[in-house]
Amino acid sequence: MTLQQVVDTVSEDYNFSTSTSVLSAIETDKNKIIDGELLFVLSDLYGIDLSEISELILKNLKENNTRR
Repeated sequence: MTLQQVVDTVSEDYNFSTSTSVLSAIETDKNKIIDGELLFVLSDLYGIDLSEISELILKNLKENNTRR
């Protein structure tokens, strides 16, 4: 999906507003903190299990003791 397709889909299917610039910043790791609602919307859209993401983040924090 293009970034614009993601914006359109989350607007239509989830009644959620975001922009291509926000998504681009997340995609290129320029925005390291993601809005909680957006995280839930994107995880559902892409079929990602949030518990897996949680495990990866917590493991990274424990191993590196830093935030990116």
